[in-house]
Amino acid sequence: CHGILGASGGKVVMLSEESCTCPGGKSHLGLSAARSVPLKLLVEGEKLWCDVKTAVRSRIESQKIAAPPLGIASKVYLFPVSQDLFIPDVVLFLVNAEQVSRLVTLVQFWDGITPAFQMRGSLCWGAITYPIVSGNFNVTAGDISARRMAKWDENILVASVPAEKIQGIADAIEKSTAGTAPTSREFEQMTKKLMTHT
Repeated sequence: CHGILGASGGKVVMLSEESCTCPGGKSHLGLSAARSVPLKLLVEGEKLWCDVKTAVRSRIESQKIAAPPLGIASKVYLFPVSQDLFIPDVVLFLVNAEQVSRLVTLVQFWDGITPAFQMRGSLCWGAITYPIVSGNFNVTAGDISARRMAKWDENILVASVPAEKIQGIADAIEKSTAGTAPTSREFEQMTKKLMTHT
């Protein structure tokens, strides 16, 4: 949660099992096994669930959707795309509701398929793990503990785009009104008529 904000501010952040201080973050990013996450702390400290069995149920459901990529890499890099260090696996956009609406339209422009959003779980699971493992575009608000701990702006969401979907979004920008395409004259006339009747 701190690393995403750091990267958005221009920093290069490298996370490893040793450097990442958050047990949940290490687990969700596949840097360590899930058993290292103290569920009792999440229940009694963060108060994210009513009891440990519910926390376990939530973890199992999340792992059915997208299990952490344990053993794939020993480091996770978060960096601004302007730094162009290497081709990323996923691109994160810190966005408001209007920008989410535009991105959703651009993502589904070519195939008409609305992405399967996952708002559940931790910020790092929803913003990084789920999009990388599933290959799906995602929008997440993240968990309240992460947002408060890292002091996230209350109006910011994370839109995550797997690298393989970036070109399709870019190609749709000039063709869609969610990008730079103007609306048609017919649409403008219809809108004008609707506005005069209200």
